[in-house]
Amino acid sequence: VSSKDATWVEKFIRVARSNGSSGVLGAVNPKPQLSPCRNLRSDSPGLGDGNGVKSEVFNLGVLHLVPSLKMFPLLATPAKYQADTINMQDAEERAYWIDIFKKHQPSLMSKAIASAQALCDNTETEAATASRAEAFNVAFHAHLQRLESDPSAFGRCSLASIFEFREECLRDFGFKDSYLPEKDRENSAALEALPDLLAELDKMDPDDRLLALVEGMLAGNIFDWGSNACVELYQNDAILEMYRKARADLRRPWIVDDFEILKQKFCAMYGGGGYTKALILLDNSGADAVLGVIPFARELVRMGVKVVLSSNSLPALNDITAPELVKVMDTAATMDAIIANALASGMMSIVANGSGSPCINLRLVSEELAQASSECDLLILEGMGRAIHTNLDALFTCDCIKLAMVKNQRVAETLFKGNLYDCMCKFQPAVIAAIE
Repeated sequence: VSSKDATWVEKFIRVARSNGSSGVLGAVNPKPQLSPCRNLRSDSPGLGDGNGVKSEVFNLGVLHLVPSLKMFPLLATPAKYQADTINMQDAEERAYWIDIFKKHQPSLMSKAIASAQALCDNTETEAATASRAEAFNVAFHAHLQRLESDPSAFGRCSLASIFEFREECLRDFGFKDSYLPEKDRENSAALEALPDLLAELDKMDPDDRLLALVEGMLAGNIFDWGSNACVELYQNDAILEMYRKARADLRRPWIVDDFEILKQKFCAMYGGGGYTKALILLDNSGADAVLGVIPFARELVRMGVKVVLSSNSLPALNDITAPELVKVMDTAATMDAIIANALASGMMSIVANGSGSPCINLRLVSEELAQASSECDLLILEGMGRAIHTNLDALFTCDCIKLAMVKNQRVAETLFKGNLYDCMCKFQPAVIAAIE
């Protein structure tokens, strides 16, 4: 293709390769100074003039400004809060995770191309879509190479910031929802199984039901397209079969096992006392949300607890978004009277969290989530991105349950002295807010 006829994507790849990839980042201020009251986000109108007009210059590494996001009100020590459990300042740790991101690229690109083709309605050839995917690949690899040579190039290096940048980069190259077909398929399959699961749970006594509900949250969390180990499992097993296997394989004690404390707290609720309002931060689509979170939230409602479900504002991997969750809950309501009545009465509601990443930085949440957290006395963080990668050590002014299946061997070993697919059920009592 001649220079005259080349598309902007082809020109981008050509220039990037001629400059050894890292050249695409040349225009970036190496250490941007950011105001603490401002947020870098990926859903603002454009890169350039603030009026929705895309800049012709790719300032990759500089995210977008959205000043409306808030500090999460339930943080007990907001001044000390860091959304960063993994020490990415350590050279060995950083090299390991950068390699993980590189290895995940082929699978991610394949999903991005397939999703874009499904959404384009024959307006773009597969070759053109593949070319955009290669441009994304070049840009993201350039970012990783920059971090390898200068870890502080874009401020403090963290897993959350790399995840955020990757999603930003996908969106800038036109890949808005790379796992949409998988999410739709998995949500549909899980919803078909939901009525039978709820009927089975309703037959149990309260103690057995609570354990089954927690196990369901942990087992459902295996459905994570961001985990290389889990992606390999998907090649061989159907979704519901994987869920059944995961449930059967759960054995206590878990790697962090505070279930007995949780059981005592919930016993009080069965007696008419205890929590009044719970906030659940969701993770993945499919069995995770439908067969894990929804039955748990339904049980809380049965106990008289008001429940707020919060999920991503923008797509990231196979994490469920707030609009998708609304559709899922509407369908679930047609299958179950308790869910239908809870939604109709306001006992169960859905809010977007302001994030477009597999992780969540609680310094930067939506106004909607900040307001919804008012009067919450129970917070539930579900999944590795929210409960481990970013908020394992975070303290809150209400009781907090952190639930996750550990889907990375290194994380299992370094943080928990455990193994791949071990589970965490961590209960943290409320902490008095620090005066800062």
